[in-house]
Amino acid sequence: MKKFVFNLQTLLDMKLRKEEEVKRRLAKKNREAEETRKSIEDIQEKLKQFQAGEKETRGGGEENIVSLRNSVSYRHDIKRELLSAGRKLDNIMVAIYAVNQELVKASQERRAVEIIKEKKYAEWKKENNMIEQKFIDDLSQQGYIREKNASKQ
Repeated sequence: MKKFVFNLQTLLDMKLRKEEEVKRRLAKKNREAEETRKSIEDIQEKLKQFQAGEKETRGGGEENIVSLRNSVSYRHDIKRELLSAGRKLDNIMVAIYAVNQELVKASQERRAVEIIKEKKYAEWKKENNMIEQKFIDDLSQQGYIREKNASKQ
């Protein structure tokens, strides 16, 4: 019996490599999103600590206009940093969606070639089973003929 050979194996391997590459890109984007989320959490924590510190400072009653101006300016800087990180996260999420769509397409292409391979393998198996059955039938027929000839003599 001859070995099963799939003529499109190179194409299947190529599709598989492409899918793996897209998976790596998706993982990289997911890591970027996690880092950005962590950065947002850090900024939020920094803002909370600053506001808590300001409450304590203002509770003493010693307020001067320069320190208030600096406080407001710093708070706005933190909020701008937070908005910037939020926009960055939004952009990363859009990129993740695009890469995810690319992954779906790559998976579909790979699966299509795998289905072709499975069908070819099923055809090959059916054909070889028929050849093997024919061979067994021929052997049993020859054995029957020999036995018949031996009983006549």
